[in-house]
Amino acid sequence: MLWSALVAFGHFMAFFSLTAALVLQLTLLRASPDIDIARRIQRADRAYGLMAILILVFGLLRVYYFDKGSDYYFNNYYFLTKIALFVGVGLMSIRPTVTYLRWRKEIDQEIAPTFSETDSEKLRRLIHYQLMGIAGIIFCASMMAKGFGFYG
Repeated sequence: MLWSALVAFGHFMAFFSLTAALVLQLTLLRASPDIDIARRIQRADRAYGLMAILILVFGLLRVYYFDKGSDYYFNNYYFLTKIALFVGVGLMSIRPTVTYLRWRKEIDQEIAPTFSETDSEKLRRLIHYQLMGIAGIIFCASMMAKGFGFYG
């Protein structure tokens, strides 16, 4: 029982940390960031990626080894929607990550990355969509926890 609670805690903390890293990126992301801001954005994106992996690991542990078991989860529309949203949010994170990785060469040479206002707005919009997806995940988790969404 203690392990189940610890795994749930890890799952929640990783999820909240992922959200915080995403909000930090949104807050810092502007056209032509200076080198320090660009580094902070890159660090926030790395934290985001690490937290996504931890969410997945803790989530799989909860589904298969703790809590109610996989039959409970895979027979629930809200759980399946939650997984689809998680995948969608992950796919939306690819473009920002690739952008930040492209900055590496310039940053290693102590040069601030060149980044247009249009590119900045596109990434900010993607981050907003990711945050909306996270809100959907939280909604689905709440509905599932209260016993809604079962079929068959």
